[in-house]
Amino acid sequence: MLDFLHIENIAVIKKLDINFEKGFNVLTGETGAGKSIIIDSISMLLGGKISKELIRHGENRAIVSAVFSNVNEDVYALCDELGIPYDTEDNFSLYRCITIEGKSIVKINSSPATIAQLKSIGGKLINIHGQNDNQSFLNKDSHIRLLDEFANTEKLLPEYSELYHKLTSLKTEINSLLEANKQKDTMVDILKYQIKEINSAKLKDLDEEVKLISLSNKLKGAEKIVKYANNVYKALLQNESGISASVLLDKAIDSLSKLSDVMPDANEMLEQLQGFKYEIEDIADRARSYGSFDGISDPQKELDQVEDRLALIQKLEKKYGRTIEDVLKFKENAEEKLSLFETAENKIEDLKFEYKSLYLEACKIAKDIHEIREHASKSLSKQVKDALEFLDMPKVDFQIDVRIVEKDSKQVLNSLGFDDVEFMIATNVGEELSSMSKIASGGELARIMLALKSALSDKKGAQTIIFDEIDTGVSGSTSQKIGIKLAQISTNTQTFCVTHSAQIASLAERHYFIKKTEIEGRAETSGSLLNEEEKIEEIARIIGGIDLTVKQYDAAKELISQSREILKAL
Repeated sequence: MLDFLHIENIAVIKKLDINFEKGFNVLTGETGAGKSIIIDSISMLLGGKISKELIRHGENRAIVSAVFSNVNEDVYALCDELGIPYDTEDNFSLYRCITIEGKSIVKINSSPATIAQLKSIGGKLINIHGQNDNQSFLNKDSHIRLLDEFANTEKLLPEYSELYHKLTSLKTEINSLLEANKQKDTMVDILKYQIKEINSAKLKDLDEEVKLISLSNKLKGAEKIVKYANNVYKALLQNESGISASVLLDKAIDSLSKLSDVMPDANEMLEQLQGFKYEIEDIADRARSYGSFDGISDPQKELDQVEDRLALIQKLEKKYGRTIEDVLKFKENAEEKLSLFETAENKIEDLKFEYKSLYLEACKIAKDIHEIREHASKSLSKQVKDALEFLDMPKVDFQIDVRIVEKDSKQVLNSLGFDDVEFMIATNVGEELSSMSKIASGGELARIMLALKSALSDKKGAQTIIFDEIDTGVSGSTSQKIGIKLAQISTNTQTFCVTHSAQIASLAERHYFIKKTEIEGRAETSGSLLNEEEKIEEIARIIGGIDLTVKQYDAAKELISQSREILKAL
């Protein structure tokens, strides 16, 4: 249960600390005192969205924290699943801070956590029911979840959910293959053409294009290369006149060798000339080699062939990739796609068989869930109907329609099974059952929701439930009966009610008064637990208004006394 609540710097609340106890608790106060701010703050603590505009003017951050005791095993199991530390011997705590910059800090048991984790854990600890929830109740999508909460289908739903996820994935894959198969003939022809075109080029050497470009440049300058390369060779090594650099060096070397006995530097000069001779011969050989076109009788013809090959490679690169390597990878991918197309029909059949098998397995579990829901719907319908009769709706007829959704004699699965669940009601005698959306009265809708919450209160759910002005649209004895029902719920679940009803307030075990005062020129909200005299005064105020009379005090005392007798009889 919720033991302690701390709110700091939210709207008119500068700092508010309240200790709570189990049972039935009410919060009252004048309109605008800050009751709604307290509810909004608790919603923020549970991971709800909150605007930074709610941070009290002049402050940099707003904080809400709470301490819980006697936390049930479901909360600890969820903590294990989410990796959140806890100590079963210690209290359980939640903390959230938002800054003026819009940042959010979350802690669970003093350890950093995410908003998603806070929402998951918070939903197990506190459930807030306000007027907006009454309106959302008109959407029948919420009905199946309420029935499941009562029916305890949580043992089967995870197993079914896993199968349903696999089915949807298989369905997506099958549809994708079927869609691709529609274009099969065209795509197969395209892929075969692409593979054939690349194969016909017989690409093997990844450096072929570089080599061809080099050869092309050489062939383009063949005449020039032959002429000048030969000139270099003749000038350096050998020519028709017999006079070349090499011949002249030989003569110089011979002459120096004869001077070695009379010239001190002759041997050194001889070595240098010998080195020059070797270098000249090497340059001459390299020039002749480059100027040689061995095996090429017709350089122009060879150039045409090289240019044609380059054009083919560059055409393929333009279509299939920037390099020869890219083109070959494209071909590999095309071959894989072609293989998939060729085996697609077999794969589709295999997937359909797997889908059918999983579908039958899912239907079996969905049927078990359906039977649990169908059985639970009768029990829940009766409990709600009995509760509504107590809440001054004696002529109401309430039933839960649990229908298997089928199409072409085949069950249609959804994320929760194959059931369509809708709460049906007739509020007056002689009326036919119709959907909840036909209900016009807000008071009727609030009582129906209270009846449901009453039936669900002994089920595993939130350990604390907060009703925000559930008495809207009702008064008198009906308000008193709503209070009695809330008191009954509080025997299993710590219950809070924000109310303007004296009848409901009189039935509470603890009564908290929320008030707004001016401190140093600014409004501040505070809250306190009322003692007996204060409770009488507050209920008298609710009954009579600002100027209280003795009769109003006496009426408040009588109402409290009467309520206590009612609670004893419960």
